[in-house]
Amino acid sequence: MSHYRIGKAVAVTGDQVFVSLLDHDVDGPGGVPASMTVDMPSAAGPVPVLIGQPGTFVLVSLPAGYLLCMVTGIEMKEERISAPELRQAADTEMALIDRVSRTLSTVPVGTLDVSANFERGTDVMPTVNAPVFAVGAEMIDKIYAGYAEGDFSLGRLSLIPEQDAKINLDALLTRHAAILGQTGGGKSWTVASIIQRICEFPQATVVLFDLHGEYGSAFGEYAEVISATDLELPYWLMNSEELLGLMVDRAESAAPNQVAKFKELLQAAKQDDPENQSLGLPKITIDTPVHFDLDAIVEEFRRLDTERPPGAQGKPVNGPLHGQFTRLLMRLDSRMNDRRYDLIFKPKTYLSSASMSDLFRRLLGEKIGDRRKIVVVDLSSTPFDVRSSVISLIQRCLFDFAYWHRRLKGERYPIAVFADEAHIYLSDSDPACEPARKSAERIAKEGRKYGISLTVISQRPRELSSTILSQCGSFLCLRISNPDDQSYVRNLLPDSVRGITSMFSTLRRGEAILLGDSVMMPTRIRITKPEPQPQSADASFATSWAKDPQDLDVDSVLAAWRAQTVS
Repeated sequence: MSHYRIGKAVAVTGDQVFVSLLDHDVDGPGGVPASMTVDMPSAAGPVPVLIGQPGTFVLVSLPAGYLLCMVTGIEMKEERISAPELRQAADTEMALIDRVSRTLSTVPVGTLDVSANFERGTDVMPTVNAPVFAVGAEMIDKIYAGYAEGDFSLGRLSLIPEQDAKINLDALLTRHAAILGQTGGGKSWTVASIIQRICEFPQATVVLFDLHGEYGSAFGEYAEVISATDLELPYWLMNSEELLGLMVDRAESAAPNQVAKFKELLQAAKQDDPENQSLGLPKITIDTPVHFDLDAIVEEFRRLDTERPPGAQGKPVNGPLHGQFTRLLMRLDSRMNDRRYDLIFKPKTYLSSASMSDLFRRLLGEKIGDRRKIVVVDLSSTPFDVRSSVISLIQRCLFDFAYWHRRLKGERYPIAVFADEAHIYLSDSDPACEPARKSAERIAKEGRKYGISLTVISQRPRELSSTILSQCGSFLCLRISNPDDQSYVRNLLPDSVRGITSMFSTLRRGEAILLGDSVMMPTRIRITKPEPQPQSADASFATSWAKDPQDLDVDSVLAAWRAQTVS
């Protein structure tokens, strides 16, 4: 335990401790010289430790132990010498030395008992005049190693570069996480680095939603990349609410009749399918994931919508549901004729209930004889309105698989879902995001019980679902300069660590502050450089413009744009 005294507590609030540093020359052993570097005693000899750097730690004495605090700022004040003092000094021919006070702002992190055992949080705060001591690297390393429960690290501590930033991976994934930072701050770098480390586990299962096509080459042979051009998620895999969301406008007066009749026809279509009758299922409901003929349901809607049976006098009269499905058919025809929805309404591979096994093996990277640890769902060329439906369906299917795996096997099958650019499709304010947002919120609220985790990555935390963020137990915050975003993130954090948000704007690219359940105390980390890197580097205007002019291949670019694929 360190006993190198550097100062004393001069003010204590509910979530901050202010420390006045002692002068090294005046106060004898201990104290902090003007260089702000002290020589900590150790078994190998004196070790230089920088005092006052934001992100470092100090120990404040308690009646039965110590309070570990993180430094968030430092202030120096020079006290003016009064005129009477100047006259007195002149009369006595004495030299006056400027009086300088140095004060650290710190936030409590946890407590160490007399045996140096660390525990997060504290129920006792120090009082003024409590001695304050410097903290050596050995103590910090011991605290991290004791909580990490393994050898998983994200990189190195920014202020102690020789020390690994070990974290608790179970806490990071099980209790969900958010990776937040402005564009260019290193989010893609961080995501790729974390998943590459996860690839070191033999049985890892990760699903990553890639909206910009930048991760396809970042994981090598560990990854199965499913591009939008060969992605299929057949309509019969949807539950009744997802199907109704594609065809029924709940605000329409005919909506109750449309919903009731659709459920009736859907139940009959699933029960009457010859393959489904041979599956031996004790009961088939409207939500059972089995194949059915959607075209037959559409044709029955058309018949009911135009039905004119003979009346009492033999003249045709409108049927009981005549005209009730006109708008529904218009919406459904629009979707079914939209080629962007072919991956849902016109599958070519998954045409039967039996094909569901192959689909899930691909989504989980579990193809027989060719297992992959990472499944990258490349949605870069998928239109926004289709994207929400696709993400919603994948998330719901993964949740249901994890749920039923635990029910059947009695153990969890851990699945980690990473949602890149989550603010685009998991927004609170955009109604078009509702299907994807609701399925993600279900994972955030209930996934822990069944072994499925959610990590959201965003540069606009204010636009993300507040429900999802409220369920995140860990926050990996990269550079955030926008004051509104800083304020939003600050309100997500416990009161005791909110002061750390003042450091967000000073972080370097690829540097982050990790807070929450996955780390023993707030930690400033230099993320390990991923290898290979995602295709997310900034364009160099200077380098590109300095090259000799070449003919621009406009025709090929336009052809790929029109075809929505690259040959």
